[in-house]
Amino acid sequence: MRAMIVLIAKVLQGLLDAIAAILGLYYTTKYATLARRLGLSRAPRSSQRGFVIIQIDGLSHDSLCAAMERGYAPYLARLRRRGEFALQPWRVGLPSNTVAAQAGIMFGRSDEIPAFRWYDKRNGQMVTCALPSAAHAIQQRLSRQAPGILKGGSSFMNMLDGDASMAMFTLGAFFQRKRFFENVRGAGFFLLFLLNPLRSAKTLWLAVWEYLTDLVQRTWATLRKRTPRPLGRIFPFLRVMSNVVLREIQTFAVLMDIYRGVPAIYTTYYGYDEVAHHYGILSKPALRALRAIDVRIRRIDGFRRLSLTREYDLYVLSDH
Repeated sequence: MRAMIVLIAKVLQGLLDAIAAILGLYYTTKYATLARRLGLSRAPRSSQRGFVIIQIDGLSHDSLCAAMERGYAPYLARLRRRGEFALQPWRVGLPSNTVAAQAGIMFGRSDEIPAFRWYDKRNGQMVTCALPSAAHAIQQRLSRQAPGILKGGSSFMNMLDGDASMAMFTLGAFFQRKRFFENVRGAGFFLLFLLNPLRSAKTLWLAVWEYLTDLVQRTWATLRKRTPRPLGRIFPFLRVMSNVVLREIQTFAVLMDIYRGVPAIYTTYYGYDEVAHHYGILSKPALRALRAIDVRIRRIDGFRRLSLTREYDLYVLSDH
């Protein structure tokens, strides 16, 4: 009986290895073509481990635990049950905003960021972290004091870039010379992403579905008077952009960089935070946005497990 179990285990392991090899060949062929079209090089295979950091903006430890219990973060819950994912709370300190948290994570200090908006007596100016000029100035000061953890890596959809070599939709990198668009020759990246028939059709369908979902949810919430924050006219557009368009683009960018063997990758998903601000942190709209992010984490984790160029550690965290 024991010999039979061992034999079955070996057969299953061989089958899994064969599937992994086939998937590795498929993704290598697919992303090699895309990388050539973007003019991006692939790093030589390395034994040094890289890391992928995925930040879910505005998601607290308690909210994530509640989401797992309710079935809205099934992949993270599965990793936790298997012992592959250690869930730990951490205190972000004050101020508890994205810029301060990313400054601490990327540069090791955030003492020069007293709030999201403050009056700087030294130069007599109001500082607002949501402005690219302010984020860039903060980043420059931090970078002079200590190198960022993303040096030689990539930053997607963050407030600060952590000294990354490539930055896309990163507020603190808007005034830097080496921006993502320059590295990929203008709008070529978006053309490659959106003009793919299957990918563009999927993105369009998801965007339309998200808009219709928001229409139904906002009507129902308004009738029941359950909106903690007024629903402005621009909110559906922001929701579609953060929950669909930008989410799909940044996921694609992370997968591309894992294939290329970029040593350090950091991306932030804002969809949950955007919806939670309007409907509540444990509302169904917010939890459904979190479930969509959980699906993208599963894709990224599955891809990094193939170890096509290097092995990666995966970190999932939040800021406040």
